[in-house]
Amino acid sequence: MELMGRTGSRLRHHAAVLATGLMLAAPLAQAQNFETHYGNQPWRDGGEDVKAVNYCPGRGSVTVGTRRASDGTTQVLVTRANDVGVTDDSSIDTWQQAYMIAGSKRSDAYGIAELSGERGFAVTGSVQLGEGSFIYVLQLDCHGRQIWTTLLDNAATSHRATGYDLIETGAVMPSKATQGELVVVGEENDKDGRTLGRIARLDAAGNVLWDHRYDGSGDWPGLRFRAVTENLASSGGFTDIVVAGTALTTDAKRGGLMFRTDANGAPVCSSVLIDGQDHRDFHGLTALLNANYSGETVSVGASTGLDEGSASQAYLARYARYSCRPLVQASWVDRDQASFTAFDVVEARGLDGREGAVAVVGTIAGTQGFLFAANTGDLLRYGGLSPRRFGDKFRESLYAIDRKNDRFILAGNTFNDWQGVGDIQDFYFVQVDPGLNTGCADLWDPGAFRPQLPYKEFQPHLERIPKFQRVDTPSVEARDWGYVCAVDPPEGCPGLINNGIIQLGVAPTGHLNIECPNIALSSGRYGTRLVGLRYMPTNGEASAPGAPCEGWGVANADPAAPVSGRTSRCAGISNVTLVSFTPTTSAATSVVTVGNTFRVTHQYTPIAATSYLYRVDVKIENIGRTTVKDLRYTRGIDYDVPPNTFSEYITLAGASPFLLAWNNNGFNSLDPLAANSGLSGPMTDNGPGDLGSHMDFRFGSLAPGAARSFVTYYGAAPTQTAALNALSIVGAGLYSLGQTNWDGLGGAGNTSPNPGTAGAVNGVPATFMYGFKTN
Repeated sequence: MELMGRTGSRLRHHAAVLATGLMLAAPLAQAQNFETHYGNQPWRDGGEDVKAVNYCPGRGSVTVGTRRASDGTTQVLVTRANDVGVTDDSSIDTWQQAYMIAGSKRSDAYGIAELSGERGFAVTGSVQLGEGSFIYVLQLDCHGRQIWTTLLDNAATSHRATGYDLIETGAVMPSKATQGELVVVGEENDKDGRTLGRIARLDAAGNVLWDHRYDGSGDWPGLRFRAVTENLASSGGFTDIVVAGTALTTDAKRGGLMFRTDANGAPVCSSVLIDGQDHRDFHGLTALLNANYSGETVSVGASTGLDEGSASQAYLARYARYSCRPLVQASWVDRDQASFTAFDVVEARGLDGREGAVAVVGTIAGTQGFLFAANTGDLLRYGGLSPRRFGDKFRESLYAIDRKNDRFILAGNTFNDWQGVGDIQDFYFVQVDPGLNTGCADLWDPGAFRPQLPYKEFQPHLERIPKFQRVDTPSVEARDWGYVCAVDPPEGCPGLINNGIIQLGVAPTGHLNIECPNIALSSGRYGTRLVGLRYMPTNGEASAPGAPCEGWGVANADPAAPVSGRTSRCAGISNVTLVSFTPTTSAATSVVTVGNTFRVTHQYTPIAATSYLYRVDVKIENIGRTTVKDLRYTRGIDYDVPPNTFSEYITLAGASPFLLAWNNNGFNSLDPLAANSGLSGPMTDNGPGDLGSHMDFRFGSLAPGAARSFVTYYGAAPTQTAALNALSIVGAGLYSLGQTNWDGLGGAGNTSPNPGTAGAVNGVPATFMYGFKTN
């Protein structure tokens, strides 16, 4: 993968090579995956928040933060980029602008929100004026021009206040909230050193409707408000305002804060997660919209030991609807005992057809960004996607995340001088694919467990702040950007093959699922531009939607000399190194090594006997010096069959002397030595559910220099009968079928299909299949 600055480039080395050449930029109209940096030398530019652009023409993304000069001057920096990270795209209105709130030399930014109706963006942070500092809200139009700036007053002019986050009401949670108004949260520090929470509500013209500051009274004199969302109110009226942050005790211990008010700022409930053994802080939160958890809220942050310099662990909590009562808590730990903190979270609906996941972003040891997906239910590791680390040589951090169609965008800081011009700090902006990956990300393997911290409720004290003022905000152009990790995938999508009926996306290491930004979205619910296993007559994609987890693994299961390797798009590559990848428009051959033990070849070719199947020849060679006593091979696919994607019927049928085990869990590890879960086969029309096919094979011993070859198939047919006939023609006596939960009405491309048995009984609009040749 090419890593480049605006004026130079350098290569980054990986244990597993993911591409055979340098990645080239694809047409700018389609989103791809990349890592970029923004900011002018000699300023030190640091990103704090990021949002997908949904309303302003041209779409793209917008990031906000602060740029700092050596003389102490700070300015608000806002960067709007297109869908491949470019900020000087003349075809749409992209830009970088620096702002001096009220003309001050000390203006900082921490939060941004896009406004509906093409009204632009709202920014909040802190501005220093005189002996104090104040929360501001700045509205920009889609071109980056100031519309208005409102300054919130403090209880005293010497106090220091900062705005950390803001939302447009009615834009987060579908409800009776008045869309167009803004809610901003932050904190105010008084002359006695106390920190008090601040919440203000503004109308669309920037007038303050109300402005309150809060303390916890009694045991919780200090409150820090860091993130805001809205969520369902028990009254059924306007949504509650929900805030995450920190509560401080009288002896300076910190607890994770959940704080709710009604639409007018009156406290609804407040609770603190604290046990006196650790500090806890929340930095981000998200309202859940998935039907199983609608109205609940997830907060993320960190737990830290009480001793100075203690390591921190990411901490997650899910809160009940209408209340401040925690339902589930989870602590995530780095297996190398590095300190890390979660800073932001977003709901990841659409990853599967059930409860989905939450995607969490943060920073390890202060200098390496991370991203992981957690189950919504238990907040532990989401099985379909592997955690990732970002950045080069521990010089990048991440603080913010947002959802953008079928991918995520992340923002933070890079401390690398990518251009070689003495620019020591820039915004760091990352856009990842549905597998949470860019071409430069690394796999990461944190652990997670379930603590049960007690929580304490309290009644906060509210004080009204009646004054605000309007100020002017001059701006200057700030224009500089470059790639840290170039756009991915390359134009032309090498590995995209078809026989006119079946289209496969073959990755260099031999698994299915590649991204092709210029291809049409697949049909049915949750269409995608990833291609794995696609039936061309209906444009139905069965492998790539959601978590793209098709893949394979190979192992020596001899307990005296175990070795294994596996590869998939969602779980990444482990102990697999690319030797060669040779794609054409109709065929592809992948050759890899697994440690010093195996050389594995996957050859995908069309066949004359039937156009409903692709042949996959697999050859495993022992390149080691000792006999492999127990050769294993695993192949798995998470079937996501349209039109009712994530709701399938699964059939596992047939027999083979080489079959060791099989089940219907497409998210199981592809490491043949790993444990499996799910219903074991054989089975017929099992479902409906978000199901798949996982098969483990055992081939006996393999001497040094010897090879084991076998034939498998992937394909799809318009009916179940046609699929079974195709499997019979090629002698695939062991197979799996994936069929959709659909009533057969409304067309194969229906994005709102009705469930039914037409898919299970007749196999329409397409039956997808994997086969193993047994004759």
